[in-house]
Amino acid sequence: MHGPFYPPRVETIVNAVRYGTHLNEEQLQKSHELVAEFADVFVLSIREVKPVDFIKFCLQIPRDTTFLKRVHQRPLTKPQREYLFLVLDDMRRAGIMCFIPSDEVKAVASTVLVQKAH
Repeated sequence: MHGPFYPPRVETIVNAVRYGTHLNEEQLQKSHELVAEFADVFVLSIREVKPVDFIKFCLQIPRDTTFLKRVHQRPLTKPQREYLFLVLDDMRRAGIMCFIPSDEVKAVASTVLVQKAH
């Protein structure tokens, strides 16, 4: 396995970052160099994200609290569904989430997908 500064990986990251059109050539070159210098903080896949083991996040929810178990979700459009299912599959393969039996569900919420402004 290659490290975070493997040249093809760094090149892919530098090319994936969006740079402002207002930058002159020198600024653009400096931006490329800066992104390459910190290539180890970028990920090309969710599977590259490492778990944090030095902090634990706990929600302080009283035991008798109940949440909605029925969601009033608007139907997803075909492009939304295709995108969301790919992301969910990727998260499942990365071990971030998993399928659970329906009787273990404690709460549900609707999903809102919006296109980025840029």
